[in-house]
Amino acid sequence: MLVLSKFAAGAAGRGDRTINFSRISQPFLKDATKQFARNRLLAGNSVGSISAYISDIAAFSDWLSDHRPGTLTAHQITRLLIEDYMLHVRRSELRDSTKARHIGSLRALIEEQRDDGLTGIARAAIVHAREIPNVQQHTPKGIDDVVFSQLMDERNLTQLSCVQHRTILLLLAHTGFRVSSIVTLPRDCLTIGPDQQPYIRYRNIKLKREAMLPVPATLGDQLQAQEQYLQESCPAGSPYLLPSPRDPDRHISHSALRRILDRYVDRIQPKDAAGNPVAHLHPHLFRHRLGTSMVNDGVPLSVIAKVLDHSSLEMTARYAQIHDDTLRREVIQWHQRVNRRGEQIALPIDGPLGEAAWMKDRIGRAKQALPNGYCGLPLVRTCPHPNACLSCDSFLTDNRFRAQHEQQLDETRRLLEHARERDQVRLVDLLENDEHALTNILTGLDETEATTT
Repeated sequence: MLVLSKFAAGAAGRGDRTINFSRISQPFLKDATKQFARNRLLAGNSVGSISAYISDIAAFSDWLSDHRPGTLTAHQITRLLIEDYMLHVRRSELRDSTKARHIGSLRALIEEQRDDGLTGIARAAIVHAREIPNVQQHTPKGIDDVVFSQLMDERNLTQLSCVQHRTILLLLAHTGFRVSSIVTLPRDCLTIGPDQQPYIRYRNIKLKREAMLPVPATLGDQLQAQEQYLQESCPAGSPYLLPSPRDPDRHISHSALRRILDRYVDRIQPKDAAGNPVAHLHPHLFRHRLGTSMVNDGVPLSVIAKVLDHSSLEMTARYAQIHDDTLRREVIQWHQRVNRRGEQIALPIDGPLGEAAWMKDRIGRAKQALPNGYCGLPLVRTCPHPNACLSCDSFLTDNRFRAQHEQQLDETRRLLEHARERDQVRLVDLLENDEHALTNILTGLDETEATTT
């Protein structure tokens, strides 16, 4: 067992931390793993991530005990043995992410300890990067609006008798912070900017950096209430915004925060949009919800990445996929478009054609911002008139713009009447074409609506 001091573990305020190597039964492998852990610790890895590595190596140790019990030295770790282990992992019922971790951690151990703790291991005993199982990146799942509104309903929040518990719920709801960043918030995290708006200063534990986040006034008021609560409940003081009830010098634990959320959900018993009870909510779902809602509100990905404190746009882009899927479902289900002749132009759904059509539709929306429809031009072709043109065959529209078309038709008929009175032949001709196109569009929208209801 390796004991790490507060300073060494990077866990100030949490006391000594331990990393347990007892599951690794082979002495040579245990020694190599201990050296591996020390090196990772000096490189700045958290105790939690190091423990995860050791858990993966312990899985390899368990396999050796069961399938290669005579493996007592590093030189007995051969490429053939590694291949057998990787085959065992791949055939197991473990999740893909766990399989990737098990094999990836073994690869890291061998690479870093080949000339140290694993001296004598065969040069051919390697794990190639391509042999680590690919993990499918799932789109993040958040909390839907129906459930979220119940969680934030003031009548439900009043059931949180403890000020600190209410602070935790509002932090989860309004910051998108990871639990590690919430529990380690300093007591003086609230800052009022020159714009007189509240900001939170926090520590991104995962990326090991300080950051600031603008927050709503509701949360700012709650943080001030939390400070008043701390003055009364912790007269000796606490360095943390959310101190442990047992020891104010330590922050509340991750598990305690999750229990507070679980008890709150159990107390108010929220239901989803279908009326099904929601029995459990993981704190990270609040983070996913914030990311998704910002994408749906059109916030640029670069800004979202800053709010969520992502190290790159790769993770943020997964939230954009949610928005793209949502838009696509809307188009498939409701936005059956018509052209200027009133002909229905349905978006293909399946196969490569559907993907290509959707790609063109999304690019068209981005390139041509029309007030009453969409531009259906191909990707390269350009239009000298970036506005809705009722004489253009590339113009598409749907029922969302019905009111604009009806208003434009009324205005066109009024202008047409005046033009006829003044015998303005050219203007009459143009307005009659617009009237004809608008009439066709509205007729086509009526027919489309009838087929989808």
